[in-house]
Amino acid sequence: MENIIPKLSSNLSKMWNKIINLENCLFPNLKEQLGTLSTKEEKLIKILDFAQIEKNVTVVTITNTPKDREEIARAMIAKSVYNIQTTRDLIDRLHSDRVLRVLCGWRYKIDIPSEAKFSRVFKELSELKIADKTHQRFVQEYLSDIIFMYNASDATKIPLREKPIKVEKEEKPKNKVGRPKKGEKREPIKPKILELQKDMKTTQDMLSLVSSSCGVGIKQNSKGNREVWIGGKLHISAVDGDIPITTFYSGANVHDSSVALPLMNETSKRVMYLYDLQDAGYDSNIIREFSKKLNHKPIIDINPKNSKELKDKIQLIKDEKEKFEFFNLPKLSDEYHYNQRSMVERVNKYLKDDFGCNTIYYQGATKVASVLAFGILSVCIHQSLKLIT
Repeated sequence: MENIIPKLSSNLSKMWNKIINLENCLFPNLKEQLGTLSTKEEKLIKILDFAQIEKNVTVVTITNTPKDREEIARAMIAKSVYNIQTTRDLIDRLHSDRVLRVLCGWRYKIDIPSEAKFSRVFKELSELKIADKTHQRFVQEYLSDIIFMYNASDATKIPLREKPIKVEKEEKPKNKVGRPKKGEKREPIKPKILELQKDMKTTQDMLSLVSSSCGVGIKQNSKGNREVWIGGKLHISAVDGDIPITTFYSGANVHDSSVALPLMNETSKRVMYLYDLQDAGYDSNIIREFSKKLNHKPIIDINPKNSKELKDKIQLIKDEKEKFEFFNLPKLSDEYHYNQRSMVERVNKYLKDDFGCNTIYYQGATKVASVLAFGILSVCIHQSLKLIT
């Protein structure tokens, strides 16, 4: 038993020891040099120390080695932690806040790069997917040996200030109702994305069918009202503790279910979990079978799809639920499990309200995805630290 327990909790122990070293060694030294640290500054120091984003910022050149790459990468994390919306506001804060400036790596105000250089370097960091790689490395190093109960998936809208790309609809030949005549040839029905993805082996192959171009999204909100926006979607898989493990960015016109299989496939590689929780937008037998193939139990809400039979089934489940509540009986196990899906909705809230992704002024799928990746990285580390503190 003594040999098993340390092995099961090795990553959490490593995280705990690191926090103890930060609080007992680094914080007292920083207080002597910089003065008393605020709660926000201590939070940023912990996230920067666990992220170690500098390890992924590698620029190889023979002469004229580019400067400020590591510092700007740290500043982009600070931008998320301090809930700053624009690069201009970030630079102004760096000029006025000495502690923040030093934590990012600049000693004097004159060392801070211009807004144009920030933009150029951020483009490089986005193309290299620095934030996403750092997120993957953190999950691998600290969360990979933990067995989680739930993995909840959902998509959140990302409004952007750019024109949507027009999608030309394919003209389908109109066939007469009924069986084709003798000798008549009809074009086969084009398979849907899910049908193509189910036989693919890699996550990248599955995502190759998903567009990331700016589009027009239409969604029904929780109050039943129709919402229309221009931009994209962020598809998130989050586990217990509101920890985002995997995210993918797509155009707003991409259906949520089109990214379900890549999310489950990639999340299963990064961490261990038992249940897949998804709302009615993911109601598909292909998704259920894929989840079972990965040795998980899928719990997915039913989408009536204008079917009287399905509507009756939903009404029956609703009536049973009311009877259980009337007689004060415990909830059905699947209903209890499904209610845990709110964890991914809380991640959406943290990302937009607390970590700088409420309004995105960048354009282009690569930069937008990078802004969101820096926010997700910060949320992931912040929520993971709550497991032991």
